[in-house]
Amino acid sequence: MRALVINLARSRERMDFQTVQLAGLGIEFERVEAIDAVALDTDTYQTKAYDWERPLRDTEVACSLSHTKAWQIVLESNRPHLVLEDDALLCSKTGTLIQALESYHNYDCVNLETRGRRKTVSKKKTPLIEDFKISKLVQDKSGAAAYVLWPDGAKKLLNWIETRGLGLADAIIAAGPSLRHGQIEPAAALQLDCCHLYGIECPLETQTHIHHVDKPKAKMALPFRWRRLLAQLKIALRKASALATAESKEIIPSKDTL
Repeated sequence: MRALVINLARSRERMDFQTVQLAGLGIEFERVEAIDAVALDTDTYQTKAYDWERPLRDTEVACSLSHTKAWQIVLESNRPHLVLEDDALLCSKTGTLIQALESYHNYDCVNLETRGRRKTVSKKKTPLIEDFKISKLVQDKSGAAAYVLWPDGAKKLLNWIETRGLGLADAIIAAGPSLRHGQIEPAAALQLDCCHLYGIECPLETQTHIHHVDKPKAKMALPFRWRRLLAQLKIALRKASALATAESKEIIPSKDTL
């Protein structure tokens, strides 16, 4: 299984980091040119920024459009890929993990990461390799730095955006279309900005490209509140339907995180 690394042209240090990391793990990869908010034209922003539960920053629109480029590659190749943001830190077993996942055909998307927030996952765990298991991911909170995506999942995500509009990439993955979603336990990845949460030495100092600008304000708040209400209701129903079979827990990172 190959990786797709989403990377801005101006983030050369991050790409150098991923090149070394993936080479050490024996994972072949393709760089996906991320869309830079600086170069995002006004018309594109205006047509994409107001479809979600709140108006999106230009950096958030650019990030989500960058992920859709990766989803399109997965769909057109008709093969599952490991999709990475360029600040994802992987555990030393990631290469073996994704090779094991390649034979799975009952998932659309499998999340490899943790971000220090609780997730709702199935109590039933399926052994994958060594100490790693896979569980059904009922509800995620945030994060789109490291996930395996199958063509069926890519198709569902792209169709969702086409009919519903754009949103935050991690929110679309977590609460958009009804994906057959899995979670690796313990987590095999985390973003570099989360290293301090787990006492892991950060190999590269980074700053987010997304949150350095204020959130734009909505001229008409009611449509956004309605969308958020519907989204929260969907999440509540999803959790309620799995109340007897699922648990809320923080997914800890693997002790083999590089």
